Amino acid sequence: MLEVKNVDFGYGRQQLFNQLSLSVQPGQIVGLLGLNGAGKTSLLKLIAGALYPHKGEISLYGKSTLHRRPDVLADLCFVPEDPWGLALTPEAWLSRYGVFRPAFNKELFYSLLEEFQVDKTKLISRMSYGQRKKCALAQAMASGSRLILLDEPTNGLDIPSKAQFRRSLAMVDLQETMFIISTHQARDLEAVLDPILIIHEGNLLCSFPAAAVNEQFSVRRVERLEGLPVVYAEQGPLGYQAVLAEPGSGADLEILFTAAIQNPVSFRAALDSKKTEAVENSTKENS
Repeated sequence: MLEVKNVDFGYGRQQLFNQLSLSVQPGQIVGLLGLNGAGKTSLLKLIAGALYPHKGEISLYGKSTLHRRPDVLADLCFVPEDPWGLALTPEAWLSRYGVFRPAFNKELFYSLLEEFQVDKTKLISRMSYGQRKKCALAQAMASGSRLILLDEPTNGLDIPSKAQFRRSLAMVDLQETMFIISTHQARDLEAVLDPILIIHEGNLLCSFPAAAVNEQFSVRRVERLEGLPVVYAEQGPLGYQAVLAEPGSGADLEILFTAAIQNPVSFRAALDSKKTEAVENSTKENS
């Protein structure tokens, strides 16, 4: 598992994280959401050992990622938003660099390239942005690493390619693998992300399972807000579009993210009330 404990980090006088803590379990595809400048990319780089925290610890299966030990680096893989492409074909890249990944799955790599419709005979450096990104995703997902960090993986992909990426996640052994996916395109990945983590103002604002999207919240257009369990509302010419703390439909990650950022107290209260209700129901069933 991955553990981030009490991490402080910033650039110069700008403090970015204050005592940030979170954990990720094997089998999870974590959606990392936050405003521009919230530190999503910086957090991925801290986890990958590309940046060092001012305070705190980051460990992968009990081993610190901060010392950049070869065995730890081989167990994680980071794909930036705009991956750099070498003047090598995918096959030549594998021949030259695959040795640094002892658990690299060549068969899966070529299957992913086929799924992504990447030209295996073309130099990566001469590929389009979208093709270069798909090649980098294939490299990461076949790396054998148990932690895969993806920064905005659907940026630059056309609509069919986004569907290809979602399908490709099913080709990876999720029993052992953890994904952390930072994205602003929440609707692109809503069907695969679970759980959701939102970072805001230097810390983990909240986390919730994907099931909470419609099991714990609904979105309705209403004329009045009085008497309703309102978490967040936007007023328009036809009334209010309201996020309500009740089971329903119409909610998606983008509107829930806005609700969490704009009204964090009400949003967390809605999540906590559902957790309390679940505990009480479980207690009654067991008594």
